[in-house]
Amino acid sequence: MKTSLRLIPLLLLLAGCQSHMQRVADCKAGDWQAIGHKDGLMGEPASYGERKDFCDDHAGKPAATDAAARYAAGWTQGNWDAWHALGSHDGVQGGQPQFARAANTDEIRKHKTPLNRAAYDAGWTEGNSRYWQNLGQREGTAGMPLTQKEVNRDNAGAAQLRFDDAAYIDGWRAGNRTFWADAGVSDARNGTPDAEFRNRAVAARRAGVDVQEEAYRTAWKTEIVNYWRNLGTADATSGKEFGTRGREAKAKGLKIHEQEYRQAWETRLTEYWRQTGADDGYGHPYQLEERMANASRAGVFVIPATRDTYTNAWRQENARYCTPDNVFERGRSNVGMAVEVCAPAVQSQLKHAYVSGQDFEIAAVKRQQALADANELASRLRDGYARLSRLERDMRAAQEAKDRPTNEETARQERRREQERRELIDYLQRLERQLDEARRWADRHDQQMQRLRREIY
Repeated sequence: MKTSLRLIPLLLLLAGCQSHMQRVADCKAGDWQAIGHKDGLMGEPASYGERKDFCDDHAGKPAATDAAARYAAGWTQGNWDAWHALGSHDGVQGGQPQFARAANTDEIRKHKTPLNRAAYDAGWTEGNSRYWQNLGQREGTAGMPLTQKEVNRDNAGAAQLRFDDAAYIDGWRAGNRTFWADAGVSDARNGTPDAEFRNRAVAARRAGVDVQEEAYRTAWKTEIVNYWRNLGTADATSGKEFGTRGREAKAKGLKIHEQEYRQAWETRLTEYWRQTGADDGYGHPYQLEERMANASRAGVFVIPATRDTYTNAWRQENARYCTPDNVFERGRSNVGMAVEVCAPAVQSQLKHAYVSGQDFEIAAVKRQQALADANELASRLRDGYARLSRLERDMRAAQEAKDRPTNEETARQERRREQERRELIDYLQRLERQLDEARRWADRHDQQMQRLRREIY
C-alpha cells in the first residue's frame, strides 16, 4: 500500500519534469489526443487552454479545429489509466482498496488531481483477481489440492477481503500442470522410468490432488533425452561406455536414447583430446602415443578423431609457445623454457631470446636504480639551492643593515658565511655532475633494453 501511494507523487513529479523542448515537440507533432493523455496520465487537471496558448506561441502552426475535443478524450483516458494503475497495484497486494488514502495525499491536493473512483475500483478488481490467480498458481505448483481454495475463501472472509473464486481456480490449474511437469522433469533427470507416474498418481489422488498425466509424460520425454546426453558426457571421462549403461537401463525399464548418448560421449572425448593436446603443446613434447596407451588408466577412450584432434591442438599451442616474444618474456620472468620441444631450426634463436629477456630485466633493474638515484640527487639539489638562496639573502641583509657595527666579530661572521657559500656552491656543482651521470646511465640502460628487444629476431 505504501508503495502504491508513492506512485502518485512520482507521476506528478514526472509531469513537472516535462521540459520546455518536450512541450514544444508535442505542439509541433500536433497530436492533441496524445497531449491530453499525457496530462491526464501525469495527474494534471485538464488544461486545454493553457496548452493551446503555449503551442500558439511556440509551435508555429494553429491547432486543428477538433483539438479541444481530441485533447479532452485523451485526457479522460489518461486520467483513467493513472487511477486504474494505482488501483491495480493495490489490488495485486491482496489487501483492501485504498482509494481514500490515495486521494488524500499531499501531492494530490497540491496539484488538484481530478479523482476517478471508478477507474481505481476497476483497476483494483483486476489486481485483486491477479492476486488470487497468483496464489492459486503457487499452491497448485506446490502440489496442494484444489480444496485449499475453501481455506483461502474462509480466511478472506474473516479478513473481510474479496475472494475471486474463478481467478484462484484458473491459477491453481496452471500451477497443477506445472507441478506434474516438474515431477516429470525431476524423474527423468534422475534416471527414473516414467512408470513412476503410477506411484505419483496414487499418492496425488490420495491427497486430493488432480492428476495431469499428459503434463508429466511430456516433460519426462523431453528431459530423458537430456539425461542420456548428460550421462554420455560424464561417462566419457570416467571410463564408462554405453554397453554398461544400456544394460542398467533395460534392467529398470528406462527408455534408452543411444544416439544422443553416443553423440555427447564422443563430443566430450573430442574436447578431452583437444584440451590434452593443447596442454601438452604449450611447453611439453608430443606424447600422443603415450597418452593413448594410458587412456584406460586415465578413464578415457581413444576414438577415431583422437590423433587428428590431439595433433592439431598440440601444433597450435607449440607454435604459440615457441615464439621469440614468448621466450623473451619467460626470460624476463626467469621462468623455465623447454626450448627442446621447439623445431630445431629455431632453437638457437629462442635460446638467444631467452638470454636477452634475462639481460633485459637486469638492465631494467639498473635503469630503475639510475632513475631513483637521479630523482634523489635532483631533490638534494633543490634543497641545496634553497639553502644557498637563504644564505645569500642573509648576507645581503647583513651588508645592507645601517646599524651594523664594523668590528672584528662582524668580519669573522662575513668570512664564515662566505666560506659556507663557497663550500655550498662546490657541493651543488658536484651534485649536478652526479645527476648528469645518473641520467646518462639511465639513458644507456634504456638504449640497451631497446637493443635487446630488437635483436630477438
